[in-house]
Amino acid sequence: MSNRLIVRYFNRVLFGCVIVLLALQQAGAQRSPTLTLQIIPTTYSSQSSPIAAINFDYTNHFHVLLTNTSTAPINLFEEWNSFGYYGLSFEITYPDGRIVRVGKAIRGWDKNFPSTITIEPGGYYVFNVTFKPDQWENSPLLKRPTTRGIPCRMRAIYSIEADQYSRGEHAWTGKITTAERPYIIW
Repeated sequence: MSNRLIVRYFNRVLFGCVIVLLALQQAGAQRSPTLTLQIIPTTYSSQSSPIAAINFDYTNHFHVLLTNTSTAPINLFEEWNSFGYYGLSFEITYPDGRIVRVGKAIRGWDKNFPSTITIEPGGYYVFNVTFKPDQWENSPLLKRPTTRGIPCRMRAIYSIEADQYSRGEHAWTGKITTAERPYIIW
């Protein structure tokens, strides 16, 4: 075979491999379950200002709702172990422009092994968020609210990295975020 024929053959094989890889990647993306994430405020600041409020005075927590919007069940790491404990975090933007990441504080583990909970299609998982300063790094509760609360913009982030444990448990991996929205924290 001449060099020209070898190059043509090589190009055709390479092109075929690229097409197959793109098809496999697209098929994998289509099978990947779709999740949505939503912050559920505890109340609204007032009728004259419909900004969502997160009031720790009488509820001590708020919720983040993770919904499986796909047609396939998904496995999520449970929060009682280190594999799921650090999955939820927040990004808070204060009026002065500071952007602060609020995440679970590092802690020790007496018992720790990967375990999952299955969320069926259309099902959901509810995170109870306290922002207790001993459990959350950079908790906004460390700031003293004024008579008007702590205004901010906030988004929730749920992120689990792929590793040997997520593959072994067939756990969902990836990153999803809520839209950044205005809140007042009391």
